[in-house]
Parts: sequence; C-alpha cells; structure tokens
Amino acid sequence: MISPRLLQIAMLVEKNKVVFDVGSDHALLPCFLVENGICEKVYAGEIAEGPLNHVKETVEKKGLQGKIIPVFSDGLAKAEDDVDIVVIAGMGYHTIRHVLESCDVGRYQYFLLQSNTDVDLLRRYLSEHMYTIEDERVVYDGFYYQIIRFSADLHDPYSEDEIKYGPILLKRRDEVFLAYLADLLDRYREINRQANKSEYDEKIKEIERILYN
Repeated sequence: MISPRLLQIAMLVEKNKVVFDVGSDHALLPCFLVENGICEKVYAGEIAEGPLNHVKETVEKKGLQGKIIPVFSDGLAKAEDDVDIVVIAGMGYHTIRHVLESCDVGRYQYFLLQSNTDVDLLRRYLSEHMYTIEDERVVYDGFYYQIIRFSADLHDPYSEDEIKYGPILLKRRDEVFLAYLADLLDRYREINRQANKSEYDEKIKEIERILYN
C-alpha cells in the first residue's frame, strides 16, 4: 500500500489518462495507478541512473513492463506526446519551478504538484502566470502536505489569502485543512513563547482570522 500522501495524489488522477511522474522514486505511484486500474500507461521519469535503475527493478519485479515506462529525463524534456497528466511530487519549490519553466505547460491537461517547501511561493508563481488552481488537498502523513492540481487555463491573479492558504482549501475548509491551520497556529504561538518575543504576532493574528472567521 502506498503512503497517504501518494494516495491523495492518485485520487486526483482521472481514469484512463496517461501520466508522467517526474522523479518517480521506485515507481510507487505509477505501480499503484496501473495495479488499481486507474491508468493503463504511466511514464516514470528520473534524472539519474541510480534512481532510474530502482524504477526498472520495481517494474520488472511487479511484471508491469510495457505499462510503466522508465524514462531518463530532466523534468519533462523526454515526455512523449501522449502524456495527459504530469505529477511533480516530493520535491522543493525551486525544483518544481524549474520543471515548469522548462516545459510547455499548456501541452498537458493538468499538473499535480506537491512541494515539500514554500507552497505559498508555488501558488504565487501559478498566480503570476495566471494559471488555474482546479483543486487542492491537505493530507497528514507524518507532516501536513498540500497537493495542488492546476491547468494552463487563464485565471485572474489570486488574493494574498488565496496564495498563502489556497483558494480551494479556503472555500472547502475541510477537517484536515482546519487541523493543519490549528497545528500551524500552535507552532507559531510556541515559538513566540519560547523566544519571549512577538516575532510572529501578525502571523498568529492572520491564521486566527482564517481559522475562526
């Protein structure tokens, strides 16, 4: 079974689409998508020979040759024309941005992004390029992770609250998102308490406004 983080990403993949998983990490997500009948074909991309060999070993062990295609590629440089959906997960903001800036975003139906750092900067980048955030999820998997589905369809720039906390998440306000905000609030309060400073006072007020209004 895959992790809760990867499971949430898999749940955002439409059935019968071709997926390119950038930085596939042992092809765990591609295997899940194929084995559960979500996709008939998934490309598992890696930029280094070592990780690519791990992908190949996993594919051979599970007998999924021809359904999961290992690809030696820097981002989407070697992506085939039949790719519908791109997954870029488990990386930092700057790496994800590099991949996006190095490809024709409009060529794909949509992207699924999960950044380990600076999710607000990622949303700001999407906002500045007037991309559309179509869906968002927060999942707890040892840490709180945010998953963003976006397309190249044009959208007006997002507000500061939407950039920081997510336009879809703010509308949906589900239990996991509210738990994430509460955890964030507790951490900032604890930092202020231990440092005996008011460094995060404005941030605390901002999260309280989002959480309780």
